[in-house]
Amino acid sequence: MKNREKAARTRANLVLAAAHHFDRYGYVGTVLNSVCAEAGVTLGALTFHFHSKAELASAVVEEGVGELQRIRAARSDTGHPLHDLSVLVLQVATALRNNVLTRAATRLVEEGHVDSGWPSTWRAEVLRLLERASDNGELADDVRPTTAVYLILHAVEGATREARSAAEGVPVAPDFAEVWRAVLRGLAADVR
Repeated sequence: MKNREKAARTRANLVLAAAHHFDRYGYVGTVLNSVCAEAGVTLGALTFHFHSKAELASAVVEEGVGELQRIRAARSDTGHPLHDLSVLVLQVATALRNNVLTRAATRLVEEGHVDSGWPSTWRAEVLRLLERASDNGELADDVRPTTAVYLILHAVEGATREARSAAEGVPVAPDFAEVWRAVLRGLAADVR
């Protein structure tokens, strides 16, 4: 049991260390020896748990996207789609901002090194909520849901890139919620 716990801790440390490197340097720029150094293990320990860099990247994506999927699955349906969209967007942006695993996972997927259904699932969920908001009269008349999807995806992507910069010590805007409120004012039919 003790060996199994130690192995699980080592694996988790490797995944987290790899997430830091994949987030900062991307797949190509990540060097396994550097991941090992950050995790405090040998290259042999890494290859015991992950036979390749691709396998390690897949583990990072599995954990990071898993967190995003949990957020999406836990979302409640209040009957007010624009409110539900706001909650979802803020939770996803917060996860991407605060969780290196989610940021690294999205970067690896965007770069095309690991396949994941997350981008299309996320896009489809945002579009579905926007279409429901439009049907309910919650969107401004001149806002098309298909166009608003891109605005929202770009805003969240920008927050993600900003969080990545913050991890590198570059000062960033303090609060995505303020950005989101500005976006929402442009989308909503009746802003209070």
